[in-house]
This record gives sequence, structure tokens and C-alpha cells, in this order.
Amino acid sequence: MIKKAIISITCIAVFLSYYSNAFAQRYFGIGIHIGGQHDVGDLTSFYPQAQTEPQNSVLFGVAIRLQVPFFFIRTGGDASFTVNKGKVLEDQATVGVDTYNVQYTMLPLYAGLQFPLRDRGAFYLGGGVSYFYGTGKVELSNGTSEDINATAMGAGFLAGMQLHIISSFSLYMEWIYVDARSKPVITTTGTYNANNYKDLFIDYSGHRIVLGVMYYVL
Repeated sequence: MIKKAIISITCIAVFLSYYSNAFAQRYFGIGIHIGGQHDVGDLTSFYPQAQTEPQNSVLFGVAIRLQVPFFFIRTGGDASFTVNKGKVLEDQATVGVDTYNVQYTMLPLYAGLQFPLRDRGAFYLGGGVSYFYGTGKVELSNGTSEDINATAMGAGFLAGMQLHIISSFSLYMEWIYVDARSKPVITTTGTYNANNYKDLFIDYSGHRIVLGVMYYVL
């Protein structure tokens, strides 16, 4: 029994030592990336029956990463830029919205586990929170428009993979999902809002895919 325990502990130690070597000089990195998000603003979360042409946005961001074997912390910042505005395709008089354009800055903070792929890279999973500050414009069904100025905090998940290309540089790809909505910030003009109060919140929720290059300072 003792012999088996010693053998098991030795095997685990060798395993950890072997894989830790791949990360011996990769503790702190700074990366830049580009990505995208489909259905920015997700108006159907406000009015589920709405038929929309979703807004699409491109993302540009910076990632800051601190890691030790099997654990990482990831922060940074992302800014979105509109590719096409979102549109309500029918029943605008009920929804109260014709078009919408949401741009935002996202500040994430994630932590989790990573699984080295020998000396080639790593696969990682984590969770955390993201802070959003959004601006833009909503064109209402009565011909007027309202400016967006909305903040939100939400929780999310992250999954990614790194591929080491040379000693200090890595390629990375990440999928990020965040659930975050602001408080109501705009009064819509449709029959859906018969009481004429602020009812339209800005929904920052959704899936994001980014691809980038990271330089490890340490």
C-alpha cells in the first residue's frame, strides 16, 4: 500500500514538473486582439416578439495576463465599433424602436484553470465579471431619437487556447460570454409602453470571439 502511494506521488510530481517547465518563463503577458460580436444590444430581450436585423460589431482590445502553472488571471479592455446598425423589421409602432446603434467599452476580470499542452501552449477555462460603459443612439418609431449613456456589470465565462510560436510570443483565441444589462435608460414611444416611462434597457449580453498575439514580459 505504501509502495503504491509512493509510486503515485512520484508520478504526479514528475507530471507536474514536466508540464510546469513549459510555463517556466511565461508569467506575465500583454496581448492585443481583434474580434467580433453578433446581435449587439439584443433587442429581443426587451421585446421577445420583435423581428430584428441584429447589430454586428467588431472588437479591438488589450489583454493582460498573469499565470502560474494551472492557474491564470486575465484582465484588459475591449472597445466595440459598429459594422451595421440594428433594425426592427416590423411592428415598429408596438416596439417603439426603428433602429439602434450601441457602442461600448468592456473591462473584464477573469480567473480560472489552464491545462498545458506540453510545450506547445495551453487550454484554459475561467469565470469572472465585466464592466460595461455604452453610448450610441436609438431612433424611435415617432421619428425622434435618444442618445444612449448606460453602464452595467455582469458575470461571464471564458474559454481559450494559446499556441506558443517563439519563446516570448503566443497566439491566442478566446470565446467569452457575458450576461449584463443596464437599468432602463430610454422611454420608447410604442404601444408596448402605454404608461410612458423609461423601459428600454441596454443589453450587453452575448458571445464574443477574439484572436490575438500576446507578448510575455516575464
